[in-house]
Amino acid sequence: MATASIDIRHLSCRKSLVLLGMANEEALNHTVPLFLTSLSRVKITGGRHRGRSLDQHLVLVAWSEAAMAACKALNSNFRHKCVRDAEHQAATGSFGFHSEGFNALGFAKIKYILNGLSAGHDVVFLDTDIIVLQDPLPYFLGRGADMWAAQEKCLVWNDTLSLVAIPKELDIDQKKLPPLNIGVLYFKGTPGVTRCVYSWMSDMYFQVEYRSLVWDQDIYGKIMTRCARQSHLRWQVLDPRLFQSACFPKCGCSFTDAAAQEPHMLGQSSKGLSFVGDYECEPQHWLGEGGEGTEAWNKAADTVEQEEDGKDALAVGGQAIGEGSYTGSQPWLLRHFPCSGATATKAKFMTNLLEGVVNHTNAKITRNVKRRRLRERTLAQH
Repeated sequence: MATASIDIRHLSCRKSLVLLGMANEEALNHTVPLFLTSLSRVKITGGRHRGRSLDQHLVLVAWSEAAMAACKALNSNFRHKCVRDAEHQAATGSFGFHSEGFNALGFAKIKYILNGLSAGHDVVFLDTDIIVLQDPLPYFLGRGADMWAAQEKCLVWNDTLSLVAIPKELDIDQKKLPPLNIGVLYFKGTPGVTRCVYSWMSDMYFQVEYRSLVWDQDIYGKIMTRCARQSHLRWQVLDPRLFQSACFPKCGCSFTDAAAQEPHMLGQSSKGLSFVGDYECEPQHWLGEGGEGTEAWNKAADTVEQEEDGKDALAVGGQAIGEGSYTGSQPWLLRHFPCSGATATKAKFMTNLLEGVVNHTNAKITRNVKRRRLRERTLAQH
């Protein structure tokens, strides 16, 4: 890990950070090459390693001999580091929810995170069904968080809030706290954080005896809620406008900065960015043209018209929070592709996004189109 670590002293009082991922043969044949392609296009933006591509700093864990061979074969085009975990006996192919292979992934993931932390590094763990578009390190290290996790749903949220230390004056209903996805995780290399990650693994291990369907994501939320509070850690939620997910509605999560500052709006759903053409998303979605907080962008948000069926669309301060092509859009740092079907299907959407980014063209990047199709059928019947 030491040879792959990134010097982060320009962003932190700590020295180094490692990027971790893991993959079986199925992923290495479909999503991993696309994941690595995206990393190879993104350069570190500061410090001693400025200008180096992120793929040079990825440690990718393979499980079988075949997976290790496939990982090394990719070194002809990319500069990642391959290591093998021969102890991990996971099934091959795409893993269904709560399949044996799916449940085993959680234990492997936590083990690798602990290895990085125990070696003295900050750790960023990324699933390999991700397209990285910009250097995310300044974000991870620039907001005072000890731990970060991604959102499972597109909810209005203030990423400066710690989930275990929300000011009482905000009076936020605990039921409105964002559900989390652990496909993108950050851990600061400190004793308190390491202790919480160890507690996460220990709790999973002890639950196996009486609960066969142990899910790392479920236990992560429960354990970190308790451990982060006891250890006085800042446990924060990544801004879903920057860390996009295929689980989000339509072309991605969108809300204005003003909404994130309004206590009564926190935890509310956003309808997402509108499709264009044949259920496609456009470059302005991932480029977030106008930038964060610019006057031009806020004026555009003010004039967005909400759809006729937008009863659950939100508005604050005269700015539309519901559906709109540009409302509250910001340049994406990455997009994760859960909720996209089997591994090969994920790879198609990832390919489309990469081609859209490179060619500056529209792209089909999600299968989350059911609501729009239902609405169109309803209108056609009338």
